Amino acid sequence: MVHMEKTANDRRVINEIEAVLPNLAVGDATLEQLQARLQSTFRVENQAAAVRAETLAELTRREGVHITEDNLREKGLRPRGKARSEVETAVELEELPRTSEGLRDGDIPYDNARILAGASQRGEIDESELVGKARTQSPDKFRGTVRKYEQQRSEDDGMSRLEHQRSQRFARIKTDRTDGMTVLYGRFDPITGALIETALSQKMDELWREEDPRARCSPGQRMADALAHLVTREETDQDTGKVRGPRLLLIADYDVINRELTNGRLGDGTPIPTEKIRDLACQADILPAIFKGVSQPLDLGRSRRTASPAQRIALVARDKACVGCGATANWCQAHHIIPWAVQGNTDLDDMVLLCSRCHHKVHDDRWQVRRKPSGKYHLKPPLEHDRPSSSWRTRNYRNRRSPFKQRK
Repeated sequence: MVHMEKTANDRRVINEIEAVLPNLAVGDATLEQLQARLQSTFRVENQAAAVRAETLAELTRREGVHITEDNLREKGLRPRGKARSEVETAVELEELPRTSEGLRDGDIPYDNARILAGASQRGEIDESELVGKARTQSPDKFRGTVRKYEQQRSEDDGMSRLEHQRSQRFARIKTDRTDGMTVLYGRFDPITGALIETALSQKMDELWREEDPRARCSPGQRMADALAHLVTREETDQDTGKVRGPRLLLIADYDVINRELTNGRLGDGTPIPTEKIRDLACQADILPAIFKGVSQPLDLGRSRRTASPAQRIALVARDKACVGCGATANWCQAHHIIPWAVQGNTDLDDMVLLCSRCHHKVHDDRWQVRRKPSGKYHLKPPLEHDRPSSSWRTRNYRNRRSPFKQRK
């Protein structure tokens, strides 16, 4: 069970919780006692999730969405996407009192509470009709129950649901820091998903016919190869008629004495074998990173508002990713530290890479770009008196996250 410590004077619950652990050794427990112990761990897990959700909702109201998510990432060691999802769920659960109560009592799994919160974001639901099943069904079964419930309540044969699903599409690409592998993840509406699956299946069948029957790839490897072929295939430029592949930034040092390239790496700093650069040159356009050269001016002052291609390359080589959250450089914009509108210059030292989300932090939530003694840039949250009002932040967050619900 979850034990909430109380003060001796007024018996108010303070800000810490702890789990009361069993003192019976697991080897001495009977089968029934082990099953009861297992069940109690589920209840404690749900209760702790309820406390965290209530805390996140209140933090969002006081500090704003971005600071709350960053807090969850740093102190809870949550990935960026999971932190965002937890904050979304916490804010929506405030509108679902019965679900919140069931979670607080430990009777509703957090995953089911999250599913209900998502349904509430998409449209109006009758919480009382679903909360009972949330207590008895596994998340996999409950997800199907909610999906069927939404379909039955639809007044337009599911068209609005399909439109909402399309509005929620997204894809993500990131680097797994444990082994350096690139990870792709995406969500699509059912029709688009079926088209993607069909294209992948056709390409997989084509690759299977080309394979040596004595050394076939696994289905998973073949699907990865099919996806890579479809995404990186060459295309013909309509203006020039030239066949071009993807553009790829490679960085290498030049050893003047031995007259050879060394320390080959991608734009984000990932090392690659130097001899691989020659192979890549046959598969993609190579963008050379030349610094301080006569033909590559990096400081343009007020003569240009946007970063030049040469500056863009230099920024990627220097920052490697968004200086705020680490998002890949391909999704970043060149941000003026001193705004152009107030006489800022388009110089390398006056620009950093920021993703769209962190760009909004700077422009809308008054975060600031700062430079560390090491020369690296980072984002600093605003002081309390500089932040937008908490009511504006929470209202803006709910409106931004529930476009479908607003249309209803």
